[in-house]
Amino acid sequence: MNKVVVFLLLIILLVGGVAYIAGRSGLVKLPTISINQPGSQSTSTPEASAAPTEKPTKTINGGGILSFPKYSITVPADWEDSREVPGPDSEKIIVKKGQYEISILEGGFGGSICLYPGDPDSEGPSARYTSFIEITTKAADLFRRSWSGSGTGFAICHKTQYGWNAPTLYGHISFKVPTSYTTEMIAEMDAILASFTKR
Repeated sequence: MNKVVVFLLLIILLVGGVAYIAGRSGLVKLPTISINQPGSQSTSTPEASAAPTEKPTKTINGGGILSFPKYSITVPADWEDSREVPGPDSEKIIVKKGQYEISILEGGFGGSICLYPGDPDSEGPSARYTSFIEITTKAADLFRRSWSGSGTGFAICHKTQYGWNAPTLYGHISFKVPTSYTTEMIAEMDAILASFTKR
């Protein structure tokens, strides 16, 4: 009986060691962030990085309101986080660093179609964007951080069987940034978006 216990402990240690080595050596696949900027209509086209500099992080949990799932995101430890309850069936998670802010709102609200260059007009509610960056999350959801011109915010659209839509599966997600934002901070925000997982 003791041999079986020792054998099981050795297997657990071996699997844990292999997983640790694979994670440290970069063999584990990170969420992907790809750039797709059709046309040159945007005067501000920040590039994104799938692997920002490693720094301490923390996990923020939210969601589970109405039909929206519970989720977790990973944010750098130096970002502030807060939770607001605008109503009995709504929740807003906010993570921010200075003038950079990501908000995730779950509740009862309508949706719209996200349109991009080459897409025909839609009869229902829609929003048209000239540029976007695609981000695949840890949960394998495909998002587009979308914008037009050089504003101080970005909309997040989610790919579903019906095309690109907002809000996302996790609710209405938006980025707020200062007028003179840096590509490094945008990349950090994209990495937060890529960290979405269901729980």
